[in-house]
Amino acid sequence: MAASIGIALSGLTAQTRRLDASASNVANVRSTGAVPTTDGTAEGKRAPYQPLAVAQSDANPGTRATFTPITPAYLQEYAPDDSAANGDGMVAAPNVDLVTERVNQMAASRAYGANIAVVRTQDEMLTSLLDSKV
Repeated sequence: MAASIGIALSGLTAQTRRLDASASNVANVRSTGAVPTTDGTAEGKRAPYQPLAVAQSDANPGTRATFTPITPAYLQEYAPDDSAANGDGMVAAPNVDLVTERVNQMAASRAYGANIAVVRTQDEMLTSLLDSKV
């Protein structure tokens, strides 16, 4: 019985991380930076925001969620007035799709609710078991 609560709690943690990554991506969708050079540096200018995803893996029992970078991290955008623009007027804009992020947020919310339901059901079953033994 305790294993099912542990599994559900690991699922809750995973969905929390998934929502955290998505919220960070949405909050930084317009955080442009310098287009990195071939050696990966930003030539002394601010670096572009690195969008995040969450990878889930088996933690037996349960799941483990880790933040992973989205690749490619940026798309080039023309913004000659941006202080991070290169000589061609290009900046690095985070590779964030707002539609995908909204879908991720809805899926995380549903999965979170499902894991909460498992914890509640487990609690009710345990309460019922203890009440019947008295």
